[in-house]
Amino acid sequence: MNGRIAVITGAALGLGAEFARELRDLRGLVLVDLAGDALDETAARLRAGGADVRTFVADVTDPEAPGSIMALADEAFGGADILVNNAGVVRYAPFLDTDRAFLRDVLAIDVESAYFMTQAFAAERIRTGRGGVVVNLGTSHAIVGVAATSAYAAAKGALHAVTRTLAVELAPYGIRVNTLALGMTMTERVRRELGADVMAGRLRQIPLARGAEPAEAATALRYLIDAEYTTGTELVLDGGFTIYGDG
Repeated sequence: MNGRIAVITGAALGLGAEFARELRDLRGLVLVDLAGDALDETAARLRAGGADVRTFVADVTDPEAPGSIMALADEAFGGADILVNNAGVVRYAPFLDTDRAFLRDVLAIDVESAYFMTQAFAAERIRTGRGGVVVNLGTSHAIVGVAATSAYAAAKGALHAVTRTLAVELAPYGIRVNTLALGMTMTERVRRELGADVMAGRLRQIPLARGAEPAEAATALRYLIDAEYTTGTELVLDGGFTIYGDG
């Protein structure tokens, strides 16, 4: 594990920063985000702890970004062994109020960016003849129906399906692809944006009666990276929410 290199998208804040902290003992990290100042701060904290970190400020929906990110990983570390497709957006809207621009924007960020990041990563791994591992960030909303999440569920549901297909297609090259499907995870953004009433309603739908801590999500990520006989799976971390759904 310590000899490997990871690329993490959406790494400036929240779960992405927590994932980077979890993987700080790797030989190197390439952290990608659109928020340059926050990305620099996260990288500085990791470097202070001894991590070897490179940063890349980019919009992952830019068609040029995947190739450029992998080129940086190659130049800095000789390539990347691990790809964490964490960049994404959660946007809610009633189905009848969702227009094409809204849907296309969510699809571009939540599924298209991960699709082409994985394509660039896999092409490099195949070229060098070395295996690797991809973890896509999914959601329990892609597994059960939740009101006002049709665009988000469409995007993440597609990502779950792509994960399974790529697990089959890339297995001959030693590349594993898995989904980490998260429920309510208590990042600073979630704590800030969910009011007391909304939070109480969400917790009533979770058998364990709490949200996941970011460190718990990072531990699950680490499992999917380390589990050499695991590919094409969905690891659901939602406290049992998918048992109850939106009911």
